Amino acid sequence: MTKSVPPKNDASLRSVLDLFVEGLSTRAQIFGLELSVAKDNTAKSALNMVLAALFGIFALVFISVALLVIFWDDHRIFVACCLAGFYTVMFLFFLARAKNLASNLPYAFTESKQIISNDLEALRRSLNTPTHKDQEEK
Repeated sequence: MTKSVPPKNDASLRSVLDLFVEGLSTRAQIFGLELSVAKDNTAKSALNMVLAALFGIFALVFISVALLVIFWDDHRIFVACCLAGFYTVMFLFFLARAKNLASNLPYAFTESKQIISNDLEALRRSLNTPTHKDQEEK
């Protein structure tokens, strides 16, 4: 009884596929970790932003009311126009700042995308590389 030995190309293809599956498993774990971190960071940031906006609105309303009450008799129109102008300028400033910040943020999962593209490029190179046996035939 002789044992059938698989051809060398099958063994190398199997090892490449094993490495590919192992790499995908690792990448899936990294992706899961990045997703959970991004989700946690987004939830914390969103909660803090909502609370900051809520208390900021309360502060602005009460400051505005206080200024209008103080200057009601003499300069109520001037104070109301100044407050409206101030709030408009601040709104436009923070809107531009938020837009600039959002445009400069890195895309989500940049590292995972880079790792996967590197893995795919390495797999393409390994599949296109001639084997030792092919080189001997030439």
